[in-house]
Amino acid sequence: MKRLAWFEILLVIVFMTIQFYAAFSDANNFPSTWFIRDDAYYYFKVAQNISQGLGSTFDGINQTNGYHPLWMLVTIPVFALARFDLILPLRVLLIVLSGFSLGTAILLYRLISGAVSPPAGMLAAMYWLFSLYIKFVYYKTGLESGIALFFIVLFLYMSYKMEIGWRKMRPTLRQIAWLGLVATLATFSRLDLVFFAAVAGIWIVFRAAPIRYLLPLDILAVIASVLTAFIARLGILGYYAVSASAVIMILAGLVIKIPVFYFYNLYQRPANMKLSKTLQNIILATAISSGILIVLLLAGTALRILPTFSRAILLLDALFTLGFLLLIRAAAYVFRNPGASLEIIPPLDQLKEHWKDWLTEGSIYYGILGGLLSIYMLWNKLAFGVFSPVSGDIKRWWGTFAINVYGGPAKNLLSFLALNPQTDFSAWEPFATSLRDWSEKFLYQNQDLAYTPLRQQNFLIIVAVTLIIFCIFLLLRRKQSVRAVIQTGLIPLLAGSWLQILSYNITGYASLKEWYWLTEQIFSIIITIVLVNIFFDLVLNRWAITRFLMWALVAVYGFTLAFNYWEDTRLQMTYSPPPPGTPYVQVVPFLESHTQSGDVIGMTGGGNVGYFIRNRTIVNMDGLINSNEYFQALKNGTGSDYLYDKGMRYVFANPDILSANPYRGQYTNRLQPIIDWGGKDLMRLLPKPIQ
Repeated sequence: MKRLAWFEILLVIVFMTIQFYAAFSDANNFPSTWFIRDDAYYYFKVAQNISQGLGSTFDGINQTNGYHPLWMLVTIPVFALARFDLILPLRVLLIVLSGFSLGTAILLYRLISGAVSPPAGMLAAMYWLFSLYIKFVYYKTGLESGIALFFIVLFLYMSYKMEIGWRKMRPTLRQIAWLGLVATLATFSRLDLVFFAAVAGIWIVFRAAPIRYLLPLDILAVIASVLTAFIARLGILGYYAVSASAVIMILAGLVIKIPVFYFYNLYQRPANMKLSKTLQNIILATAISSGILIVLLLAGTALRILPTFSRAILLLDALFTLGFLLLIRAAAYVFRNPGASLEIIPPLDQLKEHWKDWLTEGSIYYGILGGLLSIYMLWNKLAFGVFSPVSGDIKRWWGTFAINVYGGPAKNLLSFLALNPQTDFSAWEPFATSLRDWSEKFLYQNQDLAYTPLRQQNFLIIVAVTLIIFCIFLLLRRKQSVRAVIQTGLIPLLAGSWLQILSYNITGYASLKEWYWLTEQIFSIIITIVLVNIFFDLVLNRWAITRFLMWALVAVYGFTLAFNYWEDTRLQMTYSPPPPGTPYVQVVPFLESHTQSGDVIGMTGGGNVGYFIRNRTIVNMDGLINSNEYFQALKNGTGSDYLYDKGMRYVFANPDILSANPYRGQYTNRLQPIIDWGGKDLMRLLPKPIQ
């Protein structure tokens, strides 16, 4: 095991000192300023109930699986302490999350120090630990993002260790198995990381062939071609009316196009082949694969086993496929590795040479990932009646409504690409917001105007221009950039990120949250650090005095970040006790004073209230931490009957929310107001609607 370097020891001392200061602060700080996300208390209450033998339930009535499994396993022993004191587990959890944050930072330091440079590694680690954005979005939430980020970066670091050694010594099957296990742990931390885990397997198994670089991007190209064709023809809103057809076309396209690409030599290094031959192969592969796809889809339509497909969309898909393939091969040529082998191995010969290794290693990696994931899904089906967390099904159902109180699917191209700053559809924060704010200062006199379609279009252009500038900057140190991209695993990170984004927006998904975007954050930090390191190399790494200046800048940056982090923590996690009797959550004594011990109260959220209220039961009405049976009742318009039969007699909510989608008036004439509090009403649920 590698020993801690002096820098790592310094990080441990400084960071954990601040975190322990926070952990021992006044009890009221935890629900009011640290763990303030209602979603976190869903985990906390379920974990508490599991530890008490009540099963996987938030309310003690309905069995639920609306959570990511690995984080739940971590929180169960922590919240077993809630039987002694409700705040004690929150103190412990703060330290647990601090450990994951610290571990992630140290792994980032080791990864980037080796793949880029030690100053770059220090910058990345200090940003990770002391950035207030990282703290607020990924760790103060109390959610699964902290453990998921740790396993993502652990996988990248293990992949890096393999990357620098496999050309001299073949990795053992045990190494492949460990990588598969860590990828699986990342997936169980956040289930949508399965896309990153799947692409990372391609990166690992096909490491000795150019297909490792090109296949992840080609998968994206096939998907993006279909989506671009549909959206270009129908627009975003029109697309969602036929999104099921797009899914069929994507799946068929992947099955047909990828093998054709392989056998038409598209997985050779573009630099190894004549330009004319490469162009010929790309055109032929696109024409043949798209032709087969068109014939099959039209035949399926004629036989009435598939929906109707627009011929214009089918032709546009072929054109966009051609364009994306040309772009990917051009990028591969520009960023080619001068030291790579120039040998061209025919596809069949490559299969004959490598198929046993690919099959063996792929079976181990994907066997672990797919096997454990299948067991988890089967257990969910048997225990809860649904293969995956019910919360995901509910949010996808919300996405089918044009208007609902929890938001809806993406309504413009920026949102569809998760590039819409400061909205639910922004996967690249805080970088997207910074770029938008910076650009608008130069482009618009009135920055307070609404974010109009024209501004959205201009922002897309700015993003494209920025990416081109970044690529040019990377070319200034091409060899160094290529090494960093390969050794840090940026290609699987990028492909996995976009697959995750599109998995939400292809069929429509509502109420996305900022803590979903994990691989996007890691990718953004690494590529930014690579660009900063190129600047260091060009400007500050030439002479002794400038090298000293570079290290001084790193030190000042780290000190400034750490000081600001400490000040933020000191101001929020105070040691000034509030007046005696101050409740942890203000609404709890109100509800306790207007209900009786043992009453069941429905709330459209209710996470923190459910955790802190005494001798009452809070039922979650939006369904995110309720049962699949309740979800089906909600869809069928009988949600209020279902909850009444379960013993719910009170509702504490905004009546306007209950009259809109997704509740769709299920509580109309069934609620008798008692008293209002802070924009919400406490109401009695009646057995039948009043006529």
